[in-house]
Amino acid sequence: MSASVCSPIHEDDVNPEQHPDRWSKDLVGTEGLPTTAGFSLGVAEYHTQEFGPLQTHGDQEALYVVSGTGEVCVGDVVHAVRPGTALSVPPNTTHATRRTGEEPVKVVYAHGAV
Repeated sequence: MSASVCSPIHEDDVNPEQHPDRWSKDLVGTEGLPTTAGFSLGVAEYHTQEFGPLQTHGDQEALYVVSGTGEVCVGDVVHAVRPGTALSVPPNTTHATRRTGEEPVKVVYAHGAV
């Protein structure tokens, strides 16, 4: 079996994409580190105490909280999150994240085709 070998990337080497409630960095599934089947992985940091604009994706998303305490609204359900929390967002489901503690909520996110 043959596999493409790509150089690793560090989040410090990626410019953040700024949003009203967060910054995000796409790390895997990019031109520099391509993947197949719509898989991608990145990191985001939510800094507002209010939910920002609702996000919706046609693919599935998984979130893993690295630091901070907050809440993630998935559809109509609000989940309290803290470091070590993982959750799934089904395709075409609105979602948003906010911090409830002093520190921003930092998450690793992954998207996958359905």
